[in-house]
This record gives sequence, structure tokens and C-alpha cells, in this order.
Amino acid sequence: MSSFVSGLAPHVQGLLELKHAMGLPYVTSERHLLAFDAICSLHYPTQATLSKAMAMEWVVKRPGEHVNGQIRRITPVRQLAKYMASLGVEAYVIPKGIPGRQVHYHPHIFSHRELRTLFDAADSIQVSPFGGQRQLIIPVMFRMLYCLGLRPGEARKLHRNDVDLAHGSVLIRESKGHKDRMVLMSPDLQEYARRYDDALTPFHPDRIPFFPNHQGDFYSKDTPNRWFHELLDAAGSLIVASPGSPPRPYDLRHAHVVELINRWVLAGRRPEVLVAYLSLHLGHSNTEDTWYYFHLAADFHPELRGIANTNIESMFPEAHHEI
Repeated sequence: MSSFVSGLAPHVQGLLELKHAMGLPYVTSERHLLAFDAICSLHYPTQATLSKAMAMEWVVKRPGEHVNGQIRRITPVRQLAKYMASLGVEAYVIPKGIPGRQVHYHPHIFSHRELRTLFDAADSIQVSPFGGQRQLIIPVMFRMLYCLGLRPGEARKLHRNDVDLAHGSVLIRESKGHKDRMVLMSPDLQEYARRYDDALTPFHPDRIPFFPNHQGDFYSKDTPNRWFHELLDAAGSLIVASPGSPPRPYDLRHAHVVELINRWVLAGRRPEVLVAYLSLHLGHSNTEDTWYYFHLAADFHPELRGIANTNIESMFPEAHHEI
């Protein structure tokens, strides 16, 4: 666990223990709380309660900071204050509405032509001058994002032992909500991953990551995003993004789910029966997150518009996708 040093440290630790007991990884929020704790230790070294001055210093928008990032940074401090107040400890709760409304991202759902263009660009990726085998890794990683509906972080953190190349199964360990799940590769993807492993093993015979960097360790969080934008640049005008919503690696997960729903509905299968299954497949902790994808499918495939008007909607209100 991270080391907190301010007068608020016991309460921060208590909040983290509560979140973890609820099954929430709380990793990003813990990082923000660590930074907040450092500021409190520096500017308010003797303060054991959360004052308005402390909270509002944290609220101030940073140069170039997006409002969504500001919200993600403020939220755990607001939760800390509410947690402290529930214990009877004095704490200033940052008012609702600060810093403002979240800007909702509109995912880019790739067409089949765009996917072909993206994967062609991945297959043509150049060897890195800094070492490593990214020319082998990138084509497989992004195909797994799309074909299995993985989150980018799930693919990046895969262990070699998590990918059963003999049986075609992939174990996703302790993803969102501290839950493990198993997904299955198609025979084509299984063979593709097997050829990748054979090609990579001479360079990293004893590796732990399925996708190792040049040192044999896991790639950083920002690497898949950087690679993805390199692929988009190579695709040029063949992939047209909506204004203000450039495609992201996460959108390959969206494209996977929309295509899956499209196939199910066109095959005459009932979406209300498949919500629970799809939720398990995606690693959702509740079906509200899953229902979001039925709206995406209806938006992208006009002929499926009716699935957004079934009686499921009254049971599972629309939820925003996880980041």
C-alpha cells in the first residue's frame, strides 16, 4: 500500500481499505490521493482535518487539464471528505458541480473497412530503433483488443501463462472490480497468437508478460495509446473521426461488442436474454454498464434501432462506458 504522511493519512488509509473491501481496485484514485496527501503534508503539516482551504487548493484547474481529468482528480478527495464526515471527523466536502459538467466521449465505432485499414497499418509497423519487438507485438495486441473485447490495460498486463495457446483461452486477472474472467480466442486468432509466441520466444524465452518491452517487462500505460495514434496517422484519411472525438484504443472494445450484438440480433436472438452473458464476457460488475452497448449498437446499425426500445431499458438505464 502507498505511504501517506499527512495528518489525513489514517483517514485516507481507511477509505482505501473500504474501497478495496468493496472489490474496487481504486488504483487511479489512490494515486490522486497520494498526490493530495503530499500537498497537505507540505502546506498543512499539522492539519488533521480536511479544511476548505485544503480542498479548494486541490480543485484549482491545472494548465492544459481537461475537465474530465479534473473531475477524476477531485472525486476521490470529495469521497475522502464524505468518508471522514461519516466518522464524525470535520471535513469540507467539495460542492457538487465543481468543476463543471463532464464532457461525454462519443466512441468511434470502426467499420469493417476501417478495421482492415488499421490492421494493415499494424502489419506494416516499423521496427523500433530503441530495441524491442514491437513489429511482432502491435499486430497481435490490437487484434486481441478487437477480437476479444479487451480493455487496453487488460491486454497490456497479460501474463504469458494467462494465454493458453493449446486450448485458445485467455485469463483476464483481477481486472475492473477485482474480478477474473476467461475469454476464448477464435481458431484463427489462436493460430495467429501461436505464431507470434513462436517468433517472440527467441528474444524473450523466459518472459512473464505476453507482450514484453525491450527489457522483458510490461509496457507502460501510455504505450498502447501512442502506438494506436501511430496507426491512425498511417491510415490517414481512410479513418474519419467525429469532430472532438478522436478514436482511442478502447474503441476497439466498443467495436467488438457492437459487432457481437449485431450478429446476435440479426440471428434472431433476444437481447434481454444475453445481457447477463455479455456482462460476464466484458467483465462488468453490473448489467447497467452492459446496456450502454445496446444503445451503441442501435446508433451504429439503424436496422437494430428497436433493441434500444425493448423493456430492458426500464430495468437497466443507460450507463457511460468505463475508462
